[in-house]
Amino acid sequence: MVTSGSERMSFIARLAASIFFPQFKILGCDVDQAQTPAVLKKISVAAARDRSYQVASRNLDDLADLTVPPKQCQRVAIRIGNERLDEQNARIEAYQQATLPQQRHGQPQDAPQNDWAGRVAVVQADGGRAQIRDSLWGQDKSGDKKHRWWRETQTGCLQTYLSKPVLEDPHPQVPDSLLDALWVVPKFKEIHRQHASSERCEEVTAEDVEPDSRSNVDEHSESPEKVDAGGTQEPHQRWSGGEPLVKTVIATRQGYDHLGLAMAAEAYHRGFNKAVSKAFMGDGLKVNWTLWARHFSHYTPIADLMHALSYVYAAAVACGATIEDGWALYVRWLGLVWSGKVQQVIQAMQELANQSEEPRHDLDRAITYLSNNASRMKYAEYRCAGLPITTSLVESTQKQINYRIKGTEKFWRDEHLEP
Repeated sequence: MVTSGSERMSFIARLAASIFFPQFKILGCDVDQAQTPAVLKKISVAAARDRSYQVASRNLDDLADLTVPPKQCQRVAIRIGNERLDEQNARIEAYQQATLPQQRHGQPQDAPQNDWAGRVAVVQADGGRAQIRDSLWGQDKSGDKKHRWWRETQTGCLQTYLSKPVLEDPHPQVPDSLLDALWVVPKFKEIHRQHASSERCEEVTAEDVEPDSRSNVDEHSESPEKVDAGGTQEPHQRWSGGEPLVKTVIATRQGYDHLGLAMAAEAYHRGFNKAVSKAFMGDGLKVNWTLWARHFSHYTPIADLMHALSYVYAAAVACGATIEDGWALYVRWLGLVWSGKVQQVIQAMQELANQSEEPRHDLDRAITYLSNNASRMKYAEYRCAGLPITTSLVESTQKQINYRIKGTEKFWRDEHLEP
């Protein structure tokens, strides 16, 4: 970065002030900070949202007329990120100092004074992956064992929704999108690919399914948007919870124990304990429900609908003599799962498993998954309570995080990735 003589003198003065007068600040910033708060915001936003610090530097130059080298983008991002981590640790400490009744039913004085009438509080957890440079970086690889650089990241989302409970199921019919093979089958395959490539210890992992999705279309299924006789389209009805309001995100590399504690502290400081209706959501990963039991047992536990249906679909395809038979079986089981009658699906699967002479791994996995999560799959009740039934919130957030940190060409140090 090219600087003039006066700028160099200004930097030397700030450096000297930071050494001899560390408690001083200029314009609310540390004395050794060259940028104003407005510029710091632009740098930190670009460093967090763009694919790399190099791209952030170019975009700042092209779009904001700011000459900021990539290394400086990195330093600013790490510095501000560490400040946010200090804030998070302070919240965790305040939460831990509260009594158990306060942690479950109270809130701090600075919590938002929300009127929770017509609102629900939802906490969701998920995991991602990134490549980490660990202590073996730069060493010769042993011939008998290949070292893997992929490590898991942990993400939690806390969201408030505008939603009201009702006496009857507001969406008793299965949505058209779940009956559209061209829409739903690629999503199921993506879920299975993520589980197959992950090193997480999930209760059940399913192999990828490779059906011909185009030949799976039910001739009686309709498109997601219905067209009436007049040719006008009816708007697609929302079926996964109410209207979203405020979302906060917790992301870490410190493990699920830290994630659970950080989410509990964030929920405590956001006043979630005062919500009449609140839920904790996740997929079939065991640790998700360990976090629920440890920190959120007073929340309604909900297993993600789409993960459950991916196992149902794989089992149906495995049991069908043809793809058409498998799709018809999936549609039949789908209606039962949608209405929360999961035990009937488990019973039907067990009967098919007993009749089969050869083992069907997808069927066995589905039986195990549904049996482990049946108590968290009362979807009709959840819709009546105005609660969401999918983890799309944290799944989409994880994709945003992956866009920034995940890539075969990207390697991180933990001390750089965490902030």
